[in-house]
Amino acid sequence: MTPQERGRPLRFRLFLLAASGLLPLAIVAAAMLGYLAGERQRDAKGTALAVSRALATAVDSELRATVGALQSLALSDDLHPQGLREFHALAGRVSSTLGWRTVVLANGEGQVLFSSAQPMGAASPRPVDPESMQRAITLRQPVAGTVTTGPRNAGPAFAVRLPVLRQGELHYVLSAVIPVEHILSVLLRQYVPTTSVVAVLDQNLNRVARSRPHPGLRPSPSLQALLQSGGAEGVGPTITLEGTRSHTGFSRLQNWGWVVATGISAEDADSGIYGVLGAVGAGLLASLALAAFMAWYFSRDVIEPIETLKGAASALGRGETVRAEPLGIAELEDVGQALELASAERDRAARERETLLARATEALQRAEEAGRSKDEFLAMLGHELRNPLAPMATALHLMARKGDAATRNEREVMERQVAHMKRLVDDLLDVSRITGKRMEMRMQPLRLAELVSHAAQAVQPVLGLRRLDLAIDDDARLLWVSGDEVRLGQVLNNLLGNAIKFTGPEGRITLSLRRARDGYGEIAVVDTGFGMPAEVLAHVFDLFYQAPQGTDRSRGGLGLGLAIVRSLVEMHGGTVQAESAGDGRGSAFTLRLPTIEPPAPSAAAGAGGELANGNGRVLLVDDNQDAADTAAALLELAGYEVKVAYDPGVALALLDHFEPGVAVLDIGLPGLSGYELAARVRAHPHGANCYLVALTGYGTAADVAKAHEAGFQRHLVKPAPPEALLEAIREGSQETGGSA
Repeated sequence: MTPQERGRPLRFRLFLLAASGLLPLAIVAAAMLGYLAGERQRDAKGTALAVSRALATAVDSELRATVGALQSLALSDDLHPQGLREFHALAGRVSSTLGWRTVVLANGEGQVLFSSAQPMGAASPRPVDPESMQRAITLRQPVAGTVTTGPRNAGPAFAVRLPVLRQGELHYVLSAVIPVEHILSVLLRQYVPTTSVVAVLDQNLNRVARSRPHPGLRPSPSLQALLQSGGAEGVGPTITLEGTRSHTGFSRLQNWGWVVATGISAEDADSGIYGVLGAVGAGLLASLALAAFMAWYFSRDVIEPIETLKGAASALGRGETVRAEPLGIAELEDVGQALELASAERDRAARERETLLARATEALQRAEEAGRSKDEFLAMLGHELRNPLAPMATALHLMARKGDAATRNEREVMERQVAHMKRLVDDLLDVSRITGKRMEMRMQPLRLAELVSHAAQAVQPVLGLRRLDLAIDDDARLLWVSGDEVRLGQVLNNLLGNAIKFTGPEGRITLSLRRARDGYGEIAVVDTGFGMPAEVLAHVFDLFYQAPQGTDRSRGGLGLGLAIVRSLVEMHGGTVQAESAGDGRGSAFTLRLPTIEPPAPSAAAGAGGELANGNGRVLLVDDNQDAADTAAALLELAGYEVKVAYDPGVALALLDHFEPGVAVLDIGLPGLSGYELAARVRAHPHGANCYLVALTGYGTAADVAKAHEAGFQRHLVKPAPPEALLEAIREGSQETGGSA
């Protein structure tokens, strides 16, 4: 574009105006000041409305964040009638962390079940704001209540209520009782001019928060009249509770019924304008007749482009598309082009944000659904696989005890395969617990040397011709760690099992323990086996990863063992790494764990008294007939008198003429769960002192805790090893005064 096409520079036009005399400039200045005075008032009203919109968005975000926290709380596995005590504790922790006053749980009819601010079991209070409770039940959507003062006079607060729907049915209403100071903090986090007053009002126009303290809890009469005029937003003159004339804008929160109002002092908006207008007005009267035509002529060329740019800027603020127009002034045309470019960039960025947000939301929903489906599938799969494994394992044990030499080889093959299937099921469930962050650790002081020695002894039966060397440094024999004995044993068994799997029949495996220079305990498993190339070494700890195998998959597995090892080690604050010089050159896995000071020696537990012999009677209840019959055969072979029931009703009928010392109950029974059957056995005269053993396919820590709460003394997970079942029966017989 040539200089002639761009128009004359503004500097040249201003030179012409200055050359015409100072009085015409005064005329233009006065006209501009008059215009600006009106604009200041309009800007004050626009600013008041814009601030109200922005603060309404901030308050809406705070309420939505509260709903999001309640939705996360509603996803807890403990939110069911049997887990309300654990859920009460969880709600208390969440309420304390987020600064809420309390979390209230009500049933689908609005009856309060508990408040996290009161002990579990305390008399359930009535909802302080029953209107919002009824709205949440009727609408089945999150609602915000009105500001009220609770029965303990802890200060004004409001409730955010979330209906909890399951399969389309309303089960609970979960409420967060939040002090109004939370909303005040939202206001204070935003920039609010000191001369402005911002108020947040609930559905009844009661004050939730106000940027300037005042004892009145209701808005001024002029503000009430403005708000009662209706509409989602609006602007008008008001007088504040302090008596200040203001330009006030308000914006309603569409989903909650609240309103945010912002008042800007009219005096501050008009300050400084009148004095300048008076001075310029005097000059205007003196020079109006002298240069009226010239002032009009030259001011028109300046004001019209500015008005055009102002319209373009307003359109940009409203989100409309801006098109640059020829203005005749080079600098203003540059501004117009900049506004057009800003409009294009804003539209492009907005489209990209919407696209990215939609993709991220969809991906998050898919991931959450996939995670829930995976956990449910793995739990169901573990239970369904354990049920048939239990009778198979027991039947094989019975065959071994009967000593049929003709089928020994076949039995041993089946025993190995059943054990292999049980390990696969356990690995799947461990991965589910780890990825779902539900793996619980029972941490206690452990001596590393004992763990290593026990692991070496445990794998002796499967070494074959392989040689296992155990090397424990003298200065490492007294190293102690804080850990879960079962899980650390699982780590060592997985590493040793992996070494055995990938080492030839005449290979060598070394298990060593030493004290590292930084005080850590360092355990190494080194083998002379197949080794790993670099591309396999980089992924050896990845979930479900397996090194390339032949079509026969001779080494089998699911690719979970080493992934579980890394997760369990990291949960103990340690690290594990793998090394290999390449194919055929062996592998080395190094495990490092932080050590602790040795615990103080404790007094040995006193010996128990003599246990009297008794009748040795056992009641066995399981709807899986194969599992029940094989377990009964095992117990009868051990010398116990066993009664079997495949149905809980038959089991209760047997109690009328059979008094067992021990009752082994399946949890997943038809018609009546094992927990309910346990309570009825306890209530029966012949079962009041019975020792209860739970035998089930569900083996999470929550399942064990639930069994103990229901009165079971032991919890066995299918397929329970025959030795574990016999040990549980012996323990129960001794405790109740009976033995085989």
